Amino acid sequence: MLPRIFTLLTSLFVITASFAQEEYNEENRECIRLRTIGVSSGSVVNYPEAIEYFIKAEAICPYFGKDNYDRLLACVQNVMAQEEDTSEVYQAYLDTLLMVWEKAEEKGFYDEIDDISRGYHYTLLKNPDYQKADMYMSRGIKTQGIEIADEVYLLLYYYNIYALWYIEQNSDAKNALKQRYINEYLELTKLIKDANFAISTQETLTQYLAQVITTCDDLLPVVPKCMESLPENPKDKKTALKIFGQLLIDQGCTDSEEFKAITEHRYQVDPEDIDLIDLVPEIPCSQRIPIYKEMKGRSSDPEEQNALQYKIAACYLNMGSYNNAYAAAQKVSGELASKGLKIQAQCVAATANSCGNSTFDRKCNYIYAAILMEEAGLDGSSFRAKAPQFDTVFSGQHEEVTLICWGITIDLVTETIVSE
Repeated sequence: MLPRIFTLLTSLFVITASFAQEEYNEENRECIRLRTIGVSSGSVVNYPEAIEYFIKAEAICPYFGKDNYDRLLACVQNVMAQEEDTSEVYQAYLDTLLMVWEKAEEKGFYDEIDDISRGYHYTLLKNPDYQKADMYMSRGIKTQGIEIADEVYLLLYYYNIYALWYIEQNSDAKNALKQRYINEYLELTKLIKDANFAISTQETLTQYLAQVITTCDDLLPVVPKCMESLPENPKDKKTALKIFGQLLIDQGCTDSEEFKAITEHRYQVDPEDIDLIDLVPEIPCSQRIPIYKEMKGRSSDPEEQNALQYKIAACYLNMGSYNNAYAAAQKVSGELASKGLKIQAQCVAATANSCGNSTFDRKCNYIYAAILMEEAGLDGSSFRAKAPQFDTVFSGQHEEVTLICWGITIDLVTETIVSE
C-alpha cells in the first residue's frame, strides 16, 4: 500500500476569544454557531462531527478564513488516517479532502506546501486524475527540491508520469511523454544525488525507466548526462554505475561506446569488482585468476566464495589448462555444482587422446566424461558415442578400467566409479 502522510494540526483547535472580531448579528450568528461546534468537536477528537459542522459553516459563512480551512483539512486527514485507502469511508473522505483543497485555493488560502500530498491523493481516487496529480506533484517537487519531506514522493511522481504515458493513445503525445520521462529521470537522479537520498531510491527510479525505455536508441543518449550526475561517494557511485550498466545490458547495448565508458568508469572505481571483471573482455584469464583467488581469500560469504571458485575453474578451462580446471571445478558446490561437473567432463574429454596406456584406455575417458555430464543433469550421449562400444567391453577382456590421469577406476559393466 502506498504510504499516507498526514500532518496533525491539533494546535489549530485552540479556541480563541472571538472569530476575527466579526460583528455579532443575525447574519453571522448561524455561521459562528456552526464553526464553534466544529472547533469544539475537533478539540475533543470527534473529527467526523467537526467535519460536518465545518462544511456547513463554509457553505454559509461570509468569511471562512485560512485557519478554518486548515482545521477542516486536519480533521479530514485524521479520519482518513484511521482507514484503509480501499475502504468506502476513505474514498468518501478523499473526495472531501480534495474539495477542501480546491475551495481553499479558490479563496486564496491554499498552502503550496501541500502540493505533493495533494497530487498524490488524486492518484488514490477510484478513477485517478493523473493529470492533476502530475500538475501538483511536479510543482511541489520543483518548489521543495532537496527539502522534500519524503523521497518516496519522487517515485510516486515518476510513476505517475509512467501512468500518463501508458494510457496516452496519441502517438505524438506518447513520444513527447517518453522524452519527458527520460528528462525527468535525469533531473530526479540529480536531485537524489544532491539530497543524498538512499541508493535504493535510485535503483527503483531506474527500474521505472526500464518500463518505457526499451531500445538502445532511447537509452544511449541519456548516458552522458547520467555520468555527470554520479554520486561522489565511491560506494554509491559504483552502485549507480552498476544499475545503469545493467540497464544497457538488459537492452542489448553492450557493443556501444556508452557501455564501454560505464564499464571503464566502474573499473576505475573498483578494479576488483567481480561483476565488472566479467564485463571487460580485454582482461585475460591469466590476470583474472589471481584477482579471483585474492577476492575469494578475503571473502567471508560462502556463496561468493563458491561463485569465485567456479570463475577460477572456468578461466582455467578457457586457457586450456585442463588439469587445473578439473581440480578447481571439483571444489565447486551448491547451486553451481552442475556447472562444476560440466567443466570436469569437458576437461576429461579434452585430454582423452593423451590420457591412457592404450587406445581402449584413452577411449574410456569418454565414459567418465559422460558420467560427469549425466551427474550434472546434462546429456552425455555425445561423449558416449566416442567411448568403447558394447561388444568391445564385454569381450571378456575388460570389466574395469583405471584412468591414470584422474586417479579413478570405472566398472565398465555398470558404468559406475568404483574407486577414486
